[in-house]
Amino acid sequence: MGALSSLATLGLELALAQKAREEEKDRLDEQRRQEIRRIRLADAEEQRRQQAALARRLAQERARAGAMGISGSGGSIDAVLRGLEEESRALQEARGRETGARIAATRDRYEARTRRSLLDGAGQWAELGSRALRGFGTSRRSLLD
Repeated sequence: MGALSSLATLGLELALAQKAREEEKDRLDEQRRQEIRRIRLADAEEQRRQQAALARRLAQERARAGAMGISGSGGSIDAVLRGLEEESRALQEARGRETGARIAATRDRYEARTRRSLLDGAGQWAELGSRALRGFGTSRRSLLD
């Protein structure tokens, strides 16, 4: 009867350990999602600021050209405006690569934490299994005595 009690206790402990691992994984997944969401929001805000700065700069260049008596389109002013737009595009691409790298690093960091958590759980399983085997061994010896 003692072996059945030990087995029932072991089963309960295994179920509780499994539930705790699942909850930890869910918690880590939610933290990862929130961090990635923050990175993307910060990127979107920076992109909005950059677009607003570009629009101001383009308007300033047009106004400057107009003040100098140069037409607002065609010729050298178009080259200046295209240059500003190309510069802005290059900055956006660089920021996009940086944001992608930050998101990948975040995913990698949380994946490593999840793996460590699973390894800790495997250690718990091994410990519980060892306890169970010791319990069965004791029961057998006592029955044979």
